[in-house]
Amino acid sequence: MGGLFVTGRASPWTAGLALIVLAGCRTSGPSQTDPPEKGESPQASAQPAPLAVAPTTPPSAAPLTISLEGGSPPSPLRGDEVLSPDALARESAGYTLSAAFRLADVTGPTRAAEVSNAGLDAARKATELRLAIDLSPTRMRVVAHGQGFVLQPDTEIRARADRFGHVVVWPGAASYRPLAPGSMRALLGERRFDVAPITAAEIVPRGDGGRRIGIRTRKVDVTTRAAEGTFEIGRLEGAGEGGVLLCRLLLDLMNAPPGSSVCGLDELPVRVELRWTSRGSLSFELTGALRRTDIPSTLLLVPPQTASFASAPLQVPAVSPMLSPQELAALRTNDIELPPNPNVTGDALVVANPSVELRVLFLDGVPVAWVAPLARGELRGLRRGRYIAQWRTFLGDSVEAAITQPVPGITQVGGAPDAGK
Repeated sequence: MGGLFVTGRASPWTAGLALIVLAGCRTSGPSQTDPPEKGESPQASAQPAPLAVAPTTPPSAAPLTISLEGGSPPSPLRGDEVLSPDALARESAGYTLSAAFRLADVTGPTRAAEVSNAGLDAARKATELRLAIDLSPTRMRVVAHGQGFVLQPDTEIRARADRFGHVVVWPGAASYRPLAPGSMRALLGERRFDVAPITAAEIVPRGDGGRRIGIRTRKVDVTTRAAEGTFEIGRLEGAGEGGVLLCRLLLDLMNAPPGSSVCGLDELPVRVELRWTSRGSLSFELTGALRRTDIPSTLLLVPPQTASFASAPLQVPAVSPMLSPQELAALRTNDIELPPNPNVTGDALVVANPSVELRVLFLDGVPVAWVAPLARGELRGLRRGRYIAQWRTFLGDSVEAAITQPVPGITQVGGAPDAGK
């Protein structure tokens, strides 16, 4: 293993010279009502996205048509493609990175004696959107850690320089599914494989971006129909096209062409802010980088050596808790007696999502459960009292106003029936 290259502020999952990942385990209880069969995601179509688009950008922003090191241009993956076995040397040189997604417009708790700051801090830590990333000059592996994703913890996203698109690998690396360009928003936000249309990207350099975690950066603005993005691009010697692959993943979230000229050879995104056209934003931040000479090749194969192609869609249970009953109970120090609610029996919080998109319920600024489209169920473990409730999409492109929510009670996307009580 090589030496530490740079690190940001120490986080709960990094220590000394090693990047130590705390992989959270989501606690999923049985749903009360199974969701009906879903239609197409409103964010995507079910057909592979066209990669050829009429350029509307200046010459400096035109998509790459050849690989950075010359040769044939990357070919796009298809969701129904069974991939040939991959091969690499026994060990690869590159970087192991730590990173995180950051949410905006999250409303915290009110001041009350029964609010447990220790319980809230523990819940925030458990649901932090942490990422562990391995880069070689031609491969990328991103692992989702923590209980805050709608994907199962330890789900991987892999990519290789000679193919546009990504491969999602389920925990344990026993199965995989290729993702065509334009699939990332549906995967991260709705547990789906739908493909959104790729749209032209306007790319405008903005000059020096200063330093982040010891890396000098330059700023680039990227605009598509889906979002406006500010990319702060840094350089890591020897990263090759590994950082370009990380750039492609973030560009895919805004439906930009995968060959857009944002990152070059040995460059990678250090910080990215995506501001959705609808509303809201999502940020990506690199928090540490470790240069290595011993990354096991098995971690970078696309697809993994023993993995089989998975054709079935991901299961979407009606209600999936993101915290255990014990973690939910720890958000308060004691129960608060409230007037009886004639619409509720027992101590549970009834959660309902009549919309056609998967939604995440936040209580006191912490994600506590995600609810499938057109689904309804119960969330158990919360102490009796009042909480600040807020419904939003995982990516933050739809965020409802925060309201006071009694427990026991009923909360649903779109407000009512217990809103503001």
